Amino acid sequence: MAKLMDIKGYWNMSYGYDFNDRDMWEGQILLQDDGWFEGIVVDPSSSYTEDRFIFGVYYPGKVVELFKFTPLSVSAPFVFHGRRDAKGYEGQFETIGLFGTMPCGNSHIITQYAEVARGNVDEEARVLETKIQRYKSSIIDEAGQEFYNNTIAMRKTMTQSVLRNYEGQRFTLEEIDELREEFEPVNERVMRATEEEAKRLVKQMPKDLFSEDEDLLF
Repeated sequence: MAKLMDIKGYWNMSYGYDFNDRDMWEGQILLQDDGWFEGIVVDPSSSYTEDRFIFGVYYPGKVVELFKFTPLSVSAPFVFHGRRDAKGYEGQFETIGLFGTMPCGNSHIITQYAEVARGNVDEEARVLETKIQRYKSSIIDEAGQEFYNNTIAMRKTMTQSVLRNYEGQRFTLEEIDELREEFEPVNERVMRATEEEAKRLVKQMPKDLFSEDEDLLF
């Protein structure tokens, strides 16, 4: 059964560790038994007051890998990496682009089990699930939907990889073969989509960027 958790994340784009309540997002997640979670947060100081969608892998007391999405017209997507320290989960966060990620700064994430803080939270969990489904059905844009679909398609690979990496354990050849059926089709889809987007971007470039003697690659 999913556990309802409160979550708050801070960021510092100067790579410092002096976090404040202005550069912060907060909300709730539903954590599944296999380490997968989905949730909704808001950025209280942002002019964009609508919900943000977060999802990823979280092992309490160990590690968190969190993706944060809003429509691209508002903000680029982010991924937050965190390992447990004395006060929460610290690590770097990055923007996600067409050709990979780019470091942005340091982050700090704190969580707590909602049930421990407030007792019965069944209604809160139902409300959050409704918000999550609303985001996925009517707010998420095409790019976000594609990224989410590819990520959820590799749920087993992701949840196990994050934990193994934290614990410093390698996969056996047999385990890799078992997971290959899940991650290989996603890798192929991503490669095709990246190639098509690269072609589109090249075709949109001004023609005078290339000399008459140079041919386009595509």
